[in-house]
Order: sequence, then structure tokens, then C-alpha cells
Amino acid sequence: MRVVVTRPQASGQKTATLLREHGHEPVLLPLTQPIHHIETAALALAKQPQALAVTSAEAVRVLIAGNLGVSTLIQTPLFTVGSASARAAREAGFENIIAGESDGQALADLIASARKNTPAPWSRLLYLAGTPRDEGFEERLSALDIPFETIEAYEMTPVSWDRARLDILFADATADAVLFYSSEAVRLFFKLLVGQPVFRQLDHCKFICISGKVLSEIPVAFRSNALASAVPSESEMFDLLDAKAGT
Repeated sequence: MRVVVTRPQASGQKTATLLREHGHEPVLLPLTQPIHHIETAALALAKQPQALAVTSAEAVRVLIAGNLGVSTLIQTPLFTVGSASARAAREAGFENIIAGESDGQALADLIASARKNTPAPWSRLLYLAGTPRDEGFEERLSALDIPFETIEAYEMTPVSWDRARLDILFADATADAVLFYSSEAVRLFFKLLVGQPVFRQLDHCKFICISGKVLSEIPVAFRSNALASAVPSESEMFDLLDAKAGT
């Protein structure tokens, strides 16, 4: 299958490699690119938080790009959403990683449980967030009375695509599927392609979403062709993709 990857370039390249291993042809269409707020992160880390939380691997990349002393934080509890963030943290050198398997709200519940079972419960949790973002994680932390500080360590900004570049990208063949990892990617994708010649190719395209919440952003006219992973996991998305490909 010819599969469009809407992730930012760095993570999109990794997804493309996995797609090839599954026998698919990846088409990279990064819709956002990160801007790292390294100084903001450095100032927050200087306060020596007792625990860290990330809901995206991009937050870990901020620490690496800024050379922000990961070696001094390796034993600090680091809570992550999903395997991708946990893997990025391990590769960066963190050793005390607690990975949640669901979404931000479930991660907040995991943090509450871990904090309750700590002999000396910490009072300074630093959330290295991005923008735009879903606020469910922060809302759940507040509901659980967990003290935390949020900083915007990075910002995802739209990538500019003109018609000529899109025509080149889709000149050889139509897309069979599109992978969506965020609600923002769905909104940007359809905003970008409406009115473009390639838009007509989407009638028989499958839209594989990382969650039901992301799927809910698919326009109603295309929603019958959309599928959502039961848990927010790229491997689950690939299972859906392979099932549709008959592999």
C-alpha cells in the first residue's frame, strides 16, 4: 500500500522505515515542524524538579538538542505516554522511566498511584509540554490534586506546502492510506488538500488514526473510511493497516 505519513520529519522518517519493513510504500507529508524552546526548558530544569512528565518524544528531543544535562536527571522519575516517548527517553539516557500505555488522562492516574506509593511523595512535577496540545492530562492532574508545573518546551508550527510540491508528491500514484497521529494533523491535512487536484484521490483512501479522539476530527464525508487504534500505539495502527492490505 502507498501510505501517507503526516508526522514531523524526524519521527516520520522512523515510521517510513517501519512501513517499508511491512512491505508498504511510505510518502512523507510532514504537516508540522518543531520549534524548541530550550531556554524555557533550561530555566525550569534549574529548579530541580522531583519528577518529569512528557506526552511526546519531541519533549525529550528538546533536552537533547539543548544539551540540558540529561546526565544529572537520569534517576529522576520520568513519566511518559506510550512506547515512542519511553524509547526516546531511554535513548537519551534516562533510567527511571514509567511509561503509560494509554492517553494523558491515564498517565495522570498512573502518576497519582506512583506518588501515593512513594515513601516521601514529591511535590514538584514538571510537565514538558508542547503547543498545541490536548489539555486532558493537565486537567486530570488538577482533579487528582497533584502539584505540577507546565512549561511549553516546544511548539509545532505548520509546514508550508504549495500545489507544485503536492502534485510532485502524488504524481506517480494515488495514496491508499493516511496515518494520523494527532488531531492537529487531521485539521491541517484536510485544510491543505481541499481544492487541490489530489483531493479527488481521497475517495477510496483509508484513514488510520491513533485514537478515537483523532478520528473524530475526520470530516464526516470521509469518516466511513476511517479507523482508530484501540489503544494509542503505532504498532496497533500498523495492525489496522496490514489488515486492510491483507498482509
